[in-house]
Amino acid sequence: MQTLEEVKQKYPDVSVNLDGGTDAYKEGLPIVERDPVAVIIKHPSEDLYLIAKWKQSVWNGFLTGGIEGSDTLEETVKREIHEETGFKNVAEIVPQNFVSHGLFFHPVKNVNRLAHYHLVFALLGNLDKDEVSEEEKAIADFEWVKKDDVLDMLTRENMKVLWHHYISSAH
Repeated sequence: MQTLEEVKQKYPDVSVNLDGGTDAYKEGLPIVERDPVAVIIKHPSEDLYLIAKWKQSVWNGFLTGGIEGSDTLEETVKREIHEETGFKNVAEIVPQNFVSHGLFFHPVKNVNRLAHYHLVFALLGNLDKDEVSEEEKAIADFEWVKKDDVLDMLTRENMKVLWHHYISSAH
């Protein structure tokens, strides 16, 4: 089992949630590493971005999800967007070749999670969508946010680092 000190040593730029909230790192529980995608989703016709607002913790960020089995990055992004938001048509997927690290308690999984978020940009083709499952609805709501307001909406440093990278990459 990794300790908090070992994680900080290996990933000096890790954002550790120690704020005391429901998703704050919990000493003594295992730390499970994952390599999820963090997807910045842009509206198809307006300068708006989709922000996830978790219901079981004070966490606003980008859509995240793990690459499963032999899925490609593109398949993962399309699947996660559809599962979590219902949107069916993704026009463009652009990996950003950038990773941020976050350590937090994952209330849905009941473990400490060391997430290595691989940044991906996705542009929706349109707003056609399917109904989202009750399980997904219980996890998070999604809200369209103006580009100038995205940074203020993000609650964790690891998500802010992703946004700063995306904006500085001429978007």
